[in-house]
Order: sequence, then structure tokens, then C-alpha cells
Amino acid sequence: MMKNFLISGTQRTGSSALAEALGAHPSVACGWEWTQHVPWTRKLEVAERALAGDFSVLSRADQVHMAQVFDRDRDWLGFRRLFRSSNKWLVHPRFSPALWADRLEDHLAWLARRPDIHVIHVVRRDGVEWLKSKFVAEATKAYWGKRYPQVRVQIPPREAVARLRAKDWVDSRLATLASSNPYLRINYEDLLADQETVIAEALRFLKCDPSAPPVRARRLHRQSTGTAADYVTNLKELIATLERRGLLMAQFDQS
Repeated sequence: MMKNFLISGTQRTGSSALAEALGAHPSVACGWEWTQHVPWTRKLEVAERALAGDFSVLSRADQVHMAQVFDRDRDWLGFRRLFRSSNKWLVHPRFSPALWADRLEDHLAWLARRPDIHVIHVVRRDGVEWLKSKFVAEATKAYWGKRYPQVRVQIPPREAVARLRAKDWVDSRLATLASSNPYLRINYEDLLADQETVIAEALRFLKCDPSAPPVRARRLHRQSTGTAADYVTNLKELIATLERRGLLMAQFDQS
């Protein structure tokens, strides 16, 4: 019987590169963000049916992709489910309309009812670099597979604080799945520093042999060619604000 896994986290955390690397293994078929543009009322239904091998519920592009990468000889089938870290919330990030539309809490309850689903949680700890990636991607529309052009962006400190607090909240909630599901946390910074070691760890988590020859070459590479200093015009102000709020590195604050 085919087993299921989920790659989860917030956006801009290297999940695409990880998914592509896992999907290159002969025992693994990994889809894209199957439910990203699905109406909120159908997100869990589509996820459940697609994980059972019914790809007719997916978008045309996702169906074409799965026809290319999936066959019944695979041991594992999974996809990416990322949650937004919006700055549009009052009182607490849990009240974010974006997370309501994403159905974060419903996904957590669904996964707890499916303890067979293995969860790979990708976390980006460096708040400044994550914000740089977020704002540069939005400014250039280079969200996936493209190197960032040389642009300069300004990151409003108040918005940065709200986004990082939302990001930490999402990560703290996803981390609770360690009590109900087979769970592996991967830090983006570790993936960036030693991709082969981290990918091998993820494959062993799925009980796959990391030494098996890949079925396809990897196409994704790091989008950024520089640090935050190369892209962010108000970097000193941003760092000072985040340092005062204790948000330079992910804290998983659940208060």
C-alpha cells in the first residue's frame, strides 16, 4: 500500500527544492502545492482524494505534472502544503484571515486523524533573510525556479514584525504535529549549507535508501545571489526593530 507524506511550513522556506529532490528518488512521487488555489471549502477533500491517487480533482497543470512523475510502483506519494504569514491580523496571528482561508487549524486536526501521514516541516529561522526573500519575490514575481534580478526593496518594519510573528505562530502550530504524526523538522539554513546530508536525512525518515540513483536531474537552484544587504535598502533599521522584538531568529512563540 502506498504511504503518504506532506511537506509543510510557511512560504519562502526552500520547500520547492526539497520536494524536487525527494521526488527524484525512485520510491517517491511528490506533487506541487495541490490545494493552493482550491476553494477553502474543498482543500481537505482535494488533499485526501489526491493522496489516495485520484488526481482528477487537481488543476490541469498538476494533473500533467503527476502524469509525468507518478506510477503505482512508488512507495510514497506526497505534496506541499504551505501556509501564509500575512501581516493582516489584529490582536494575535491566530486571527489572520489568511490562515482562516488556508484552514490551518482544520489541516492540523485532519493530520492528527491521519497518523499514517509523515510530516516534513521546513523552517527558515533567519528572519531577515526570510523577509528579504519574501519582499524580493513579491517585487519581481520570481516565486519559483528563477534567480532574483538585482533589485532593491524597502521592508516596512511594522509589517516585518507582523509577518514574522505570523510565521512563528504557524511554525509553532505545525510543530505540534510531532505528538500525532511521524514528524521531521528541517531547517532551511541546514538545507542551504549541506543539501545532500539534509535530503538523505529526509529520505531515511521516509525509510528510503538515500544512495538509490535519482530518476531525474534537479533543476532548482538558490534564487538569491547575495545577502539581505544587497537587496534591502533599510537593513539597519529593520535589524534594529527585529532585535528589539526578539525576532531575528525563529522562536516558535506560542503565547
